[in-house]
Amino acid sequence: MNTRGSRALLVPVKNLDNAKSRLEPLLSQSERRQLAWVMLEGVLTRIAALEPAWDRVMVTDYAPAIELAQELGFRVILETEQVSESHSVDFASGALAGEGVLGVLRIPLDLPLLTGDALAVVMEPALLERAGDAPSAVLVPSRDGTGTNALYRAPPALFPSRFGPDSLSLHRAGARQAGCEPVIVSCDAIGLDIDDPGDVAELVRIGVPCPALDYLHGIGIEGRLKGLG
Repeated sequence: MNTRGSRALLVPVKNLDNAKSRLEPLLSQSERRQLAWVMLEGVLTRIAALEPAWDRVMVTDYAPAIELAQELGFRVILETEQVSESHSVDFASGALAGEGVLGVLRIPLDLPLLTGDALAVVMEPALLERAGDAPSAVLVPSRDGTGTNALYRAPPALFPSRFGPDSLSLHRAGARQAGCEPVIVSCDAIGLDIDDPGDVAELVRIGVPCPALDYLHGIGIEGRLKGLG
């Protein structure tokens, strides 16, 4: 793959055997793993269907995800350890920057409503960069407006990833310290990630058909949500 001068979509994937621990009140360990896998398949399939203007990259050490990524035409950057989401993203972004990649857009695996149109919305401002070598950043907030569900940086290591509580403001501050005013893009299909029971309830409330919702209906999620009060 000739990466020099290109841009990359990056999906970090951890070991799904312990995925989504905050959903423990609703789902068993095997159900959480299966839900995460269904969402991962959906995200990778949506990205794979895009016109190949951007490189498709996964960073992981999880063997089942590596196999799926290779089937869908993703390049895999293999981790030797998984410290955190931010560490994984910055490790891969640094490697891509070293190869001459101009910018990297991180997309998480847990976006059940992701569509090609939503990805195009995020990718468009990333392409409208200022001339020359000026840095740029695009941030897509989470549903509650405090997290960062998509992050584009050009160059890829422009500022550190700070995924976790209040990451949107931390990423905005990092971009400004690096010399650019980040573009904030609101996108409902990217804003909803599935981390806790409230996110599951929102997905059920919205009711947009998707494989993750089909799976949740199949295990009787409505009754479980009612049981939580």
